Amino acid sequence: MFNFSNYRDIRYHYFHVYVPGKHHQFERDLTKFPGVPNSFFIEEFLREHADFIHRNLSRWYYSFYLSIIYLLAIILIKKWMQNRQPFQMKPILIIWNISLAIFSIIGTFRCLPEFIHVLYHHGLVHSYSKSTYYFDYRLSAWYFMFTLSKSIELLDTGFVLLRKKPLIVLHWIHHLLTLNYSWFVFSDAPATARWMCNMNYFVHSLMYTYYAAKVAGIQISRRISLTITTLQIAQMFAGLFVNYKALQRKLIGLPCDASLSVLITGVTLYGLFAILFINFFIWTYIIKRSKNRIRTAVRHFTSSNKNKNNNNDLDNDKTSLIDKSTITTTTTNNGSIQFVAKKVQ
Repeated sequence: MFNFSNYRDIRYHYFHVYVPGKHHQFERDLTKFPGVPNSFFIEEFLREHADFIHRNLSRWYYSFYLSIIYLLAIILIKKWMQNRQPFQMKPILIIWNISLAIFSIIGTFRCLPEFIHVLYHHGLVHSYSKSTYYFDYRLSAWYFMFTLSKSIELLDTGFVLLRKKPLIVLHWIHHLLTLNYSWFVFSDAPATARWMCNMNYFVHSLMYTYYAAKVAGIQISRRISLTITTLQIAQMFAGLFVNYKALQRKLIGLPCDASLSVLITGVTLYGLFAILFINFFIWTYIIKRSKNRIRTAVRHFTSSNKNKNNNNDLDNDKTSLIDKSTITTTTTNNGSIQFVAKKVQ
């Protein structure tokens, strides 16, 4: 039976427990947390400004304003580029993709140890129902930077448009919805964010490394891009699963550090992304590949027929030449017979 009293918890869960109030002091003994017991400068800086960060990111509707600017920019840039040559942006793109790859690799390095520790020592249910990651200010810093990076990654679309490359629906919808969902989730500090951030950091560390190598002109097997797309699909199904299981716990009254609104949005969004990425996979790696094979077969068949026809024409020319000739024989001095063809006028 559903515990409908939980519907009062429509926006926040134990918000007052995990989100620091004014002058909140995080745990400073880093040996209590999984991973390397050190901190980066950026993590210390964000810890000191935690009040400001949460005060502003709790206003998640700011992402709506960014979304409007993003959509308008797409329309205006496409119109502006109509009668212009595509920009050659190879050096900029290499630097851009390498920067995002390094950022994602460091994010994976920082967040993954806690994720593995929780799964190994506390189990799967704890990983999507307890927001214990929040007590480590270093993880909070990287979850914040993850949220912030979704705004910065919107520039990916600008590079696509300025180079006059096709802008597929999956690209801009994924950027748009991920931006809004990340901002919406961060201020709530749900346990499911542990899965979202770790999966995204890991996949993006591979994806942007691949993009950087591709732009640099390095020959890469098609299997690499297929593997990355497969990992993205797996990411969407994993996100769908953990949000569904967390929502299930919430609805039957079991403890779960996430609000109903975040979990319902998560199930909907990950379900949509799973469909979109599967559709992209089918069209890119199955249908398109089949079409290319058909085109190659048709081209080969046409080429073979053309060569065959050319050979037939040559044989016909030779036959025609003989038909229009008279053949006479002469005997040479050594007694051999010589055939001589004379063309009939």
